[in-house]
Amino acid sequence: MGNQPSSDSKPTRRKCLKHCGAIAGAGLLAGCLGGSESNQSSQSTTTNGSTAPDQDYTASMPPVGEISLNEKPSSWIGGLGFTADVLTALGQADGATGMVDPNFWYTGFYDFLDGVTVPDKESLTRVTTEDLGTNVETVYDLDPDLMAVDPNLFMSTYGLERNEAERIHENVAPWFGNESRRKRADGWTTWPAGESYPYISVEEYIRSYGNLFAEHRRKEMLLDIYESFMSDIRSRVPEKDDRQSFALINGRHNPSNEAGWFIYDPTSELDNAWGKKQYRDLKVVDAFEGAYGGNSGIFVDYEGLLEYDPDAIIFHFGITFQEFKGENLIQQQRELLNDDPIGSQLSAVQNDNLYVGGTPYQGPIINMFQTEMAAKQLYPEEFGSYPGFGEIPTGEQLFDRQRLSDIVTGDI
Repeated sequence: MGNQPSSDSKPTRRKCLKHCGAIAGAGLLAGCLGGSESNQSSQSTTTNGSTAPDQDYTASMPPVGEISLNEKPSSWIGGLGFTADVLTALGQADGATGMVDPNFWYTGFYDFLDGVTVPDKESLTRVTTEDLGTNVETVYDLDPDLMAVDPNLFMSTYGLERNEAERIHENVAPWFGNESRRKRADGWTTWPAGESYPYISVEEYIRSYGNLFAEHRRKEMLLDIYESFMSDIRSRVPEKDDRQSFALINGRHNPSNEAGWFIYDPTSELDNAWGKKQYRDLKVVDAFEGAYGGNSGIFVDYEGLLEYDPDAIIFHFGITFQEFKGENLIQQQRELLNDDPIGSQLSAVQNDNLYVGGTPYQGPIINMFQTEMAAKQLYPEEFGSYPGFGEIPTGEQLFDRQRLSDIVTGDI
């Protein structure tokens, strides 16, 4: 591996972490906060002839606690698209080197932001295997500066052993992430503290990663546009009697390839879960409310769909399944419903209210686009009609693309 100790007296980030980043007594990951090494942040650097103090690359996030680096991470490994979107929003997209699975990072919305570029997903290395294992050797080969993902995701889902997670922290890079997409499954691990840890919001992610990368101004401006947009959307949601009902249907599963249509519960008992956040913010009327029996979703046949007869149908993962292994699965779903003698009786089908839905792996950028998209799909009288997937005309947009672009690109 690289990153050998230099002859310079200033310790490298790895050396700092090996000396100071061991598992603390309370089970949290400590950073270089004490002794002479903590004074690194008070030293001065000269840039373009001016002298300024070094940045402080320190931040905290459960479950790993506080970490502190002596330089900004220049490379990182992310999860399934969420942290990649957060870090893109903070101007750190070019640091992406690997992900749990790059195929789940939807990058299409960045095309609507002037000057915002992200790595080609083909250039990013997948660090998990097809049989849901962790490719530890690949993690070491990539040798990132940051593991921007919850270590418990790897341990609970991808078979990573605790001792290997510790070795990655000590020998490769610190872990820094919190899996809050949805309720964590039974048996979810709680390393390193050994106790349950809270779910955190998109805003908290922005703050934590903004602090770790010392992107303080960009962080505050991003929070401002994001929180202002969300506040405006929530304030304009129609009264309940004026909201049409809808069903959130998996964009791939249907009676032709599975046990039926899979209907998701679009709401969440977790206020901070971000997987279906737009539907919570829009206070949607779920046509299948009360039908889930405590589960996150159910399979129904055509008769089951007609029994609940939603006013609109949104295909979850739709933006991903519009182009999936060379096929447009969303178009296939539409055709199945239109061509079936029972499916064609659905109000959503007869009124052509069949819509492309978003990805659950949504940080602030993707979430803004997807909230706008769902608002127009469900409440067109308030937010304007939905023109179909693609760029929304300037006069009909619900947030300022140029301002968001400027924040991401650093033109602030």
